[in-house]
Amino acid sequence: MQQEQSTSRVTVLALDRWGSILVSKEGPPWTWLQRDESPDTGALRIFEEATGTLLEELHLFHHGEPSHHVYYCDPDLEVADLSPPPGMSLHYISPVEIDVATFPNEARSLLTKFVISTAYRAMFH
Repeated sequence: MQQEQSTSRVTVLALDRWGSILVSKEGPPWTWLQRDESPDTGALRIFEEATGTLLEELHLFHHGEPSHHVYYCDPDLEVADLSPPPGMSLHYISPVEIDVATFPNEARSLLTKFVISTAYRAMFH
């Protein structure tokens, strides 16, 4: 039986020790929340589905859109140790590469908002 999805979604921004963000060709891992699924649970689910890794900690990034829950973390994972699903490839993108990235404008805009935020800067002071 297929889960019914809600109108809310969740994105996870995972950073390495240099401040680069883990992305696929579409941008950072994201998903629609399933009906009655909490944003925290959805964030953990999508990250594990996209990477094969269960996160231990998440922080909420407030960016202004109430139906889009954005989380960030700094697990500093090696790409070679990840297990993305078939057909998905993951890599890190540095803040200076965001403007020229080829993923959708919405993903690029979200990443830009994040790297200029106090939340991001607080991690690398």
